[in-house]
Amino acid sequence: MKKAYLIFILSIFSTFAFAQQIVTGKVLDTQGLPIPGVNILEKGTTNGSISDMNGNYTIEVEENATLVFSYVGFTTKEISVGTESSIEVTLTE
Repeated sequence: MKKAYLIFILSIFSTFAFAQQIVTGKVLDTQGLPIPGVNILEKGTTNGSISDMNGNYTIEVEENATLVFSYVGFTTKEISVGTESSIEVTLTE
């Protein structure tokens, strides 16, 4: 019983030590059309995601992360997440 209690307590503390947040959003072009297949990376890591057919994405990042949005033929854009949970991005050709 003590072992299970200790594991439970450690799991709670590890959650606080590695606080993360989920960011969702949409990637659009300058005409307001969704861009599928955009590469979304948490800067300085290998953590990433890709936008779906409707330009939507979801990524779990560390607090105060910077997201890097890149797609062939479009200018790469970096956005600081801060405390935002939803970020809509417009990429220019």
